[in-house]
Amino acid sequence: MKQIKSLNLMENKKIIFRLNIASVLLVFLFFPLFTALVLKTKDIDIMRLSLNHLFQTLVLALCLIVIHELIHGLFFKWFHPKGKVKFGFKNGLAYATSPGSLYNKWQFAWISIAPFVLITFSLWLALELNNLEPIVFIYLATFHASACVGDFYWIYLIFKAPRKAWVEDTEVGINFYLKED
Repeated sequence: MKQIKSLNLMENKKIIFRLNIASVLLVFLFFPLFTALVLKTKDIDIMRLSLNHLFQTLVLALCLIVIHELIHGLFFKWFHPKGKVKFGFKNGLAYATSPGSLYNKWQFAWISIAPFVLITFSLWLALELNNLEPIVFIYLATFHASACVGDFYWIYLIFKAPRKAWVEDTEVGINFYLKED
C-alpha cells in the first residue's frame, strides 16, 4: 500500500483552531434544530433552565463523552476484530483509537459517524419516552452534536479521498492509502 495522505491532528494547531471555531458555529446550527424538533412534540419554555436541569446536563454530558468513545471502540472492533483498541485523554480531548488498523472508507465513515447517530437517536428516544426533560435534551443533543466536529471532519476527509482509499487510524490522526497494483 502507498500512503497518499497523513494527518497528525493532535499537533496541527491550525486545524485544531479551525475545528474549535467550527464546533462553536455548530452550536448555532444544532441548538435551533433540536429546539424546533422538541417544540413540534413538546410544550416547553426553553428559557426555564433550573439548577437541577443544569446538574443533569453536566453529569449526562460527562457520561456521553465516555459512551461516545466506547461506541467508536465497538465499531473499531466490529470492523477489525483482531485490532487493539485504546482509549485515552490528550490535549483536553477524550479519544478511542485502533493504531495500525486499516479500514476501507465506508468502515471508517461508520466508525466516525456512529456515535453521533446512535447517541442523538438515544437522546431523542429518551425524550419521547419522557425519560429526559426537553430542556436537558436540547442542551445535551446540542453539546454532543457540536462536540462531534472532529468526527464530521473525518467524514469530510474520507469523502474527499479516492474511492478505493484505505484509512489507517493512528494515535494522533489518520493516514490514507491506496493499494499498489
